[in-house]
Amino acid sequence: MTNLSRLTGSCALFMLTLPGSLPAAQESMPSVFTVNFGLVFWTWILFLATLGVLSWKAFPAISKGLEARSQRIEDEIGSARRDREEARRLLDEHQRQLDEARLEAKGILQEGREAGERLREEILADARKEHEALLDKARTEMDREREELIASVRRDAVDLSIAAAERLVSERLDDEANRKLVRDYLSEIG
Repeated sequence: MTNLSRLTGSCALFMLTLPGSLPAAQESMPSVFTVNFGLVFWTWILFLATLGVLSWKAFPAISKGLEARSQRIEDEIGSARRDREEARRLLDEHQRQLDEARLEAKGILQEGREAGERLREEILADARKEHEALLDKARTEMDREREELIASVRRDAVDLSIAAAERLVSERLDDEANRKLVRDYLSEIG
């Protein structure tokens, strides 16, 4: 900063020594098209000195700042790319897991349907077996009762026949009397 102050002070001193800065020179108005070589010379000196100071102090700092900014932007772009790739990878992974879950859910539903159908078939088969068993039991019971009824009817018929024969033998009647006796006996029973 002290070098810049010295340079600025020196430039101001030289400006005062220029012929155009004197009050006498101000009395005669130069035209727009006249060239003052002293002014041009010192303008170039000041321009080059300013350019030198800028290139010595300011341009490296500006260049470093721009390079740092450029590097930071490149790093952020790289980070954004990595984040995007990671997000894409995670999205693909989640999609794959979702597809697997859907397939698994379909499998579970299909297994449930099949198990339900098997259970239904088993229940129907058990009901049919039970129905058949009840029918067989009822048929057996009916056959037994029919056999018992037939046996009972036979016993009663035998008893009737014996009773009728006993009366016939005891009374020794004629053929017409035998028939009348059997009819009377049957009407008493029936």
